[in-house]
Amino acid sequence: MPVNLLKGTLFALLACMIWGSIFIVPLYMESFTPIEIALGRYLTYGGLSSLLLLKSFLQGRCRYPLSIWARALRYSLVCSIGYYTFVILALRYSTPAICTLILGVCPIAIAFYGNWREKECSYKSLVMPSVLIVIGLIAINVPYILETPSPSTYFIGLACALWALIAWSWYVVANSAFLKKNPQVDSGDWSTLIGVGTMFWVLILSGVALLFFEEQLDFSKYFEAGPELYNFLIGCAVLGIFCSWVGGFLWNRASFYLPVSLAGQLTILETLFGISYVYIFEQRLPPKMEFLGIAFLLSAIIYGIRVSSQVPEEEQEASVVS
Repeated sequence: MPVNLLKGTLFALLACMIWGSIFIVPLYMESFTPIEIALGRYLTYGGLSSLLLLKSFLQGRCRYPLSIWARALRYSLVCSIGYYTFVILALRYSTPAICTLILGVCPIAIAFYGNWREKECSYKSLVMPSVLIVIGLIAINVPYILETPSPSTYFIGLACALWALIAWSWYVVANSAFLKKNPQVDSGDWSTLIGVGTMFWVLILSGVALLFFEEQLDFSKYFEAGPELYNFLIGCAVLGIFCSWVGGFLWNRASFYLPVSLAGQLTILETLFGISYVYIFEQRLPPKMEFLGIAFLLSAIIYGIRVSSQVPEEEQEASVVS
């Protein structure tokens, strides 16, 4: 396996291993709404990023032009605020199974969209892993797919899930292209800039919520010390520090080394780790259909890595610096 491919795959594996905890951490924060969890996560991420940025400025580092900052603001709006908002709305108006099925198509959308932009491989090489991913997702969700709400709300949820799919697919491809074209932007710095941009949008949204929805907000539980508040604070720390900053840093490194088509396929690892963590949390083994679905998803990943490893290393290095 070429060195760059091995490095990128390992970074992607670690990033998805961390991101998979997003599925399990909120289960320990049941007393708080998804919006509160999201705001807590991104406030933590933004706060950490602001401290790291201040430290870098004092050390004479992390000094980027306004164009880089503007891009960080745009990316943070799409990948953090926009994506997560649409996911929450999709979960509210449709079913988790339908939402998971649609968002699970992200690896396919990223692979084809990224290859359309970068022309890194033959489209034929993307067909087999895409088919395996679809079969795997359907097998995992088939027991729940028929549990649909009323048609009027179902289509709203479906539309939100599709917008979340578009937002995340665009971000992964655009972020990968940006990092490869701007190797002077450090992966850690970029994760920090995205975090500061996220803080900017969170503060604006928090101000809007306080201005227009003050009567619907309950702040009393934030001043009642106890296990529920401690779980919330620890959960926000895990989500904000590890899932957002550390996970983002690792994924930025992976994006620098991997062809975007393969990087897209590897994002399915987040789902696999998330499902595995849920099984561990519930102390059970996967049913036969879910086990079969997981096998198909793993087959897709192995196939994608195998195809990419057959590309000469010189071509992969050229794609990194192009």
